[in-house]
Amino acid sequence: MKKALAASVVLFALAGLMVAQDMKKDTSGGAPSSSGSMMSATAATADPAKAVFDLTGLGPGIVPFSGEAGAQRMALDRRTVYFFAASWCPTCNATYKDFKANFSKVPKDLVIVVVDYDKAAALKTKYGVTYQHTYVAIGPKGEKLKTWSGSMSVAEIAKNVPKR
Repeated sequence: MKKALAASVVLFALAGLMVAQDMKKDTSGGAPSSSGSMMSATAATADPAKAVFDLTGLGPGIVPFSGEAGAQRMALDRRTVYFFAASWCPTCNATYKDFKANFSKVPKDLVIVVVDYDKAAALKTKYGVTYQHTYVAIGPKGEKLKTWSGSMSVAEIAKNVPKR
């Protein structure tokens, strides 16, 4: 039992070192993490390749956060939801994998705006977001329509965003 406990401690320490190394890479110039899929970002970038996850090629239904005004414009015509994601979050990574596999299934009336949880302090404060992997559906004036967490697929997200 002591050997199993010691092995668990070693594995936990190694995992922590890997996460710390990835975070250091992400904040020191945008080098990809060990998975090669996540990139460094600023919360105001519109370049899909520089979002918290590389959103290149995921179509008009999944986009990086480029500012509140842009999201509010999208919300005029489409149901709009912020996804507060972090590259170090295992649940966010699982959701990102679903995005890559199912981006073509995002309903035409929905847009998922991926927000870098670690770089969006003002937006988190505005909507009361206290942990990553949180969703906030917004209206055209930026009003919060609904907040939730736990959705890990395009289908679950679409089901949770209020209909118009």
